[in-house]
Amino acid sequence: MQIYWLGYSSIRIEATHNQQEVTLVTDPFENEGNLRFPRTLAPDVLVLSHQDRDRFNIEGVQGAPFIVSEPGEYEIKGLFVQGIQDPAVDDQERSRPVLFRMVVENMSLGFLGRIHRTLTDREIEALGDIDVLLLPVGGGDVLNSKSASEAIALIEPRVVVPLYHDIPGIKVPLEHVDQFCKSLGVCRRQDSNKLKLTKKDLPADDLLVAVLEKV
Repeated sequence: MQIYWLGYSSIRIEATHNQQEVTLVTDPFENEGNLRFPRTLAPDVLVLSHQDRDRFNIEGVQGAPFIVSEPGEYEIKGLFVQGIQDPAVDDQERSRPVLFRMVVENMSLGFLGRIHRTLTDREIEALGDIDVLLLPVGGGDVLNSKSASEAIALIEPRVVVPLYHDIPGIKVPLEHVDQFCKSLGVCRRQDSNKLKLTKKDLPADDLLVAVLEKV
């Protein structure tokens, strides 16, 4: 499995199932300034972390992907995707974000998209054991470095990929990923342009923070 960061809460996951290549993309965004969404992506699966599809640049995605933006369980080309939403949460207009648990190449991924609040017990239980957690850390209308660190302590993943943080070209004022690492206290950090993982590569003890460059 390979994970690339496209910007904000948008990632690309490339995996192989039964010798067949599968691509999943999350949360395509509108172009702004120097921050551009790739024009040639044609994924098999498109995951949206909010039920309001108008928040995303779906037209910027090529092909005809299977779109997942609702709670429920889905299996597409060997990828298992579960949309999670606690019906007890009442945030009025903000009540519609969806969290995701995904199983890719026998590894469990948690994708928290654009969540802005503390996770509920029901959400944590539904996420279950998570190997790789992808979550926003930059603040504003998503988790900031402190609340992201608290979410990590609740979920206890083995690898964390911080999303939605400050990089050149982003107009929204966000916290830098260094601030997130500082809030963790102990931060075993790996910077690269992609995260390549197999089940046997997962760290056994210390949490690994994989900081990805935007591609």
